[in-house]
Amino acid sequence: MSSLLQEDATCWRLTRARRVALLIDGAAYFEALRQALLKARHSVLILGWDINSEISLDPKGDGAPLREFLNRLLKERRQLQIRLLIWDWAFFFGLDRQLLPQLRFGLLASRRLSFMFDGDHPPGACQHEKIVVIDGELAFCGGIDLTVGRWDTPEHRPIEPYRQLPDGAPRRPFHDCMLMVEGETARALDVLARERWRRASGERVAPPLVDGRSPWPEQVEPWLEDASVGVARTRPEQGGQPAAREVEALYLSAIHAARQYVYIENQYLTVPAVADALAARLQDASGPEVIILGPTVCEGPVETAVMDRGRARFLDRLRAAAPPGRLRAFYPISRAGDQVAPINVHAKLMAIDDRLLVVGSANLANRSMGLDSECMLALEAEDHAGRNAVRRARDTLLAEHLACGLDRLAAEIAKRKSLIAAVDALNGGDRYLERLEVAAVDLPPEIAAGVDFTDSSEPLTVAAIQRRLTPLPRRRRLRDLALRGALLLLGLLLIAIVARSDLVGDQGMIVELLRFAERHGMSVAGFGGVVLAYTLSSLVLVPVNLMIALTAAVFGPWLGFGYALCGSLVAAAVAFGIGRRLGRDWVRRVGGRRTAAVNRRLGRHGLLAVVLLRMLPIAPFGLVNLAAGASELRARDFMLGSLIGMCPGIAIMTLFGDRLGVWLRHPDAINLLVLGVATVAALVLAIALRQWSTRQTRA
Repeated sequence: MSSLLQEDATCWRLTRARRVALLIDGAAYFEALRQALLKARHSVLILGWDINSEISLDPKGDGAPLREFLNRLLKERRQLQIRLLIWDWAFFFGLDRQLLPQLRFGLLASRRLSFMFDGDHPPGACQHEKIVVIDGELAFCGGIDLTVGRWDTPEHRPIEPYRQLPDGAPRRPFHDCMLMVEGETARALDVLARERWRRASGERVAPPLVDGRSPWPEQVEPWLEDASVGVARTRPEQGGQPAAREVEALYLSAIHAARQYVYIENQYLTVPAVADALAARLQDASGPEVIILGPTVCEGPVETAVMDRGRARFLDRLRAAAPPGRLRAFYPISRAGDQVAPINVHAKLMAIDDRLLVVGSANLANRSMGLDSECMLALEAEDHAGRNAVRRARDTLLAEHLACGLDRLAAEIAKRKSLIAAVDALNGGDRYLERLEVAAVDLPPEIAAGVDFTDSSEPLTVAAIQRRLTPLPRRRRLRDLALRGALLLLGLLLIAIVARSDLVGDQGMIVELLRFAERHGMSVAGFGGVVLAYTLSSLVLVPVNLMIALTAAVFGPWLGFGYALCGSLVAAAVAFGIGRRLGRDWVRRVGGRRTAAVNRRLGRHGLLAVVLLRMLPIAPFGLVNLAAGASELRARDFMLGSLIGMCPGIAIMTLFGDRLGVWLRHPDAINLLVLGVATVAALVLAIALRQWSTRQTRA
């Protein structure tokens, strides 16, 4: 068979590795790295997505923090230079990361330790590679950053004191891999790392002198010697740097070539092209078995909202294409007595037949195919020893997840003539595999487009935002929303002007109503009247923004905001209860297609759906309340989502309503001008959106 590794296609460089070893889980990687660093003589280059100075490479031994360990190396080796290049992360990652890590490493302790944040990437991208190169002779590449929560053993115990954070907080079991390479492959990674450093810092680092003395750790047995290893990259076009999509090409080419099995461990699964490629192989009667391992849940609500949409579509695509017995998608679980914990699969690994092993930093996510910096190493078998190494990687990983020995797994595979049948037969021990089910967060189209953009394979440009966030149907919907809002403000202003002009004088009806509200605003009767008005108006589908503006006009900004919020929530709760009492069929008959559209957004992740529906009201307030009650949404999620989602809109309408009330009390030119400017601005926005949508339609 022809090689899958082709320079300038599926890999950047095709190299020879003198020795190769797969390091499975953080404990093996941290120990191998520690031993290799103790042998470093000239240079250490560390590239990462994150780093923490307080972690220990040897938590069961001396437990020295990473900062202390590195500074100790520098004191012992006067020729050694250490460079740390870490992604200059986005603001919302700040709470999960160490504050000022460049200072925590003690840069004043040695001028030979350099720390740089790398922000040399397009908007919306990140530097995601995890690479360490030592003396240009030995390199590590994979998915493990030198940060908290990465250390773990193959046993993945539910409770593991050495896995906890520096402050003692526990972390769930964590699974990942690194590939350690020596020789020409390591020198290729050294070139890649030095180029990254040059672009970030402006400093050109000379290549280290290679004298054949390798820092390979003696305790690690090579898995393969004299191996063919391709280095594949993802690089966005940026500042003279040409785009590179070798990782994507490698994945697709390898899947197309698979004949017996495809084994994947990956944190994310969101690439439609990869899903289509796997589906095509599954539909082929002579195609391979496919086993996929991923985490049961993503690591936070933002990741869940973004990635679970893509993961659900990916898995649905495969399951629709797979014949019985050809596909398994799992998440691993560790059990020790009464303690049970899902294992966080963070690996980015793929094994194809006994032919190819791919390990690196790239998730099967859209952004890893074209936007973020990524690096994968692909080991291609050339002989019997190479095939044994690829098979060993697959079987070692499966044996770990099934808590069984390699011999037993091999015997089951030989007996059943099927990798999937062997896994099914062995499943159910102290570590076992459960079916991976992912439910997408059902979002309004306008919000879904923005969420999906965070997993985009292209940079965050004006053209991309226009194309992705506002395709034609959504542009028209945004235009209509803006137009309705502008007309509401204009209508309020015209009504107020007419009312004021017809009832001039300090004793007029409008002024008397306002004075009455001022006297009774803080009374039980005043509060009850507001709540009753909101409840009744909601049931007859009066726009809630109209009620909010009138409330602020009558009671002022602070009391008006509180009354509007309370009235809206009580009205929502009453209509929710009515909807639950009447049932889904009745509400759908009354509400029609708009109710069905709302119900589609109130699925398993109802809290987020309610927040987004409140922030971007694509359906009337009262209709959303009734539809939510008729759905399976929990009342707690509905009320909390309403509280969170309505606050921004209530604040904006309260400000407008307050200015309206001020003008009604004191109809001077300045207050009228403020109202007029707000209304005109809203109308201009609506007209601009309308013209933009019309131009795009004609184009």
